[in-house]
Amino acid sequence: MVDFFDVGYGSLVVNFKDTFKDLKISIKKEQDKELLIVPMLAITQAVLMTFKDMSKTEAILSKFQLDVVNQYFKDEIERNKFKELFSKRCRDEYSEILNPENKDLGIQFGQIFCNHFFGKKEDGSHFAVMMFVGMSFLNQIVETKKFLDEILSKYEVI
Repeated sequence: MVDFFDVGYGSLVVNFKDTFKDLKISIKKEQDKELLIVPMLAITQAVLMTFKDMSKTEAILSKFQLDVVNQYFKDEIERNKFKELFSKRCRDEYSEILNPENKDLGIQFGQIFCNHFFGKKEDGSHFAVMMFVGMSFLNQIVETKKFLDEILSKYEVI
């Protein structure tokens, strides 16, 4: 799962920089954490949608999130700060929009992302970034879900 995350995160950052090079956006350390949240939450959502057994789901997500945090944050204080940030974003904001009936998930996700990435309430001035990140998030959920469904069609997860 971490390799899947690495591909999603790497792709997001490279495409983000390439797509918005004219805006001359430099990614600061705190902004990078917001970028890390995107594929981490996308994979979390795909796992939640795929596995029905909650104990398996929790075990998979715990291992996945621990591996990602340990890989990207060598310092224990930084790891704990990121874990708190991820939990806060999930609990306080993204959980409000993550439901199957939400037809505007991509836009809403991108809007929340932009609020934090740019440090101000999204006013439409970053609409392209908002759409890019929102659609990247949705695409990673779909692709991860396909991957997990393929695994489950051939193997039993114990």
